[in-house]
Amino acid sequence: ARLTFSVAGGEEGTMIMQVVPELSIGLSERLSIQLKVPYLSVSGNLGSTSGLGDPVLTASYAFIKKDEERLDGLVGVKVPSGDANTRGAGLSLPMPYQTSLGTTDLLLGITYRWKRISGAFAYQHVLAQNNANGFTPAVWAASADSAAAAGYFSSFRLERANDAVLRAQYAIPWGRLVLQPGLLGIIHLAEDVEVLSTEPLVRRSIAGTAGTTLNLTVDARYRLNDTWSIEAAVGSPLVVREVRPDGLTRSVVMNL
Repeated sequence: ARLTFSVAGGEEGTMIMQVVPELSIGLSERLSIQLKVPYLSVSGNLGSTSGLGDPVLTASYAFIKKDEERLDGLVGVKVPSGDANTRGAGLSLPMPYQTSLGTTDLLLGITYRWKRISGAFAYQHVLAQNNANGFTPAVWAASADSAAAAGYFSSFRLERANDAVLRAQYAIPWGRLVLQPGLLGIIHLAEDVEVLSTEPLVRRSIAGTAGTTLNLTVDARYRLNDTWSIEAAVGSPLVVREVRPDGLTRSVVMNL
């Protein structure tokens, strides 16, 4: 069992806080299933929101399980907790304020560790686009907060593209403490799409949404005993995509 507390800085000064309970059940020596159900609270210059995030259910299998070497494969699904169209002052809020991405996603991954070096690859494939977000800066044009709303990316009926993730870390043990600096790359494999009108249906690719985000990360784990441990992590981007309408932009993320 794991409980994660997270605080992050998002677009236009938004603050995102999360509590993520996670349960992993071993079905055998090598096979296990995991369930995460996050709860988010977001505040910013257009208001505040809170609610359940998108639950994630995964199964993992250890193909290699040795003291100095381990290889795990993972398959899972992320389901939407909502339609990503929470409102504030009667108007659709931008994606940074949404607690759900509004997509159903297939998750595939593989992790490998050899001595102090570890690496991971993951792929997130959108199975269903359920995003009903209705935000554009024009929607807020008559509002007193129109100037603030103009700073956010339009996300009207956003259809997200797929992602690939690469991560590399190096472990530095020091007694019961282990430090792991690393790099985390997220590759948005194609351009996102927005819906300009529904009758008739008009869709348009959003230029600048494809590309790579590269993050510098540092993890720390302190083992209290054979059962309990405390972990902390911090990450910040070195490279970001030009256009990011999905609301996942973070200037810094801190986890405990």
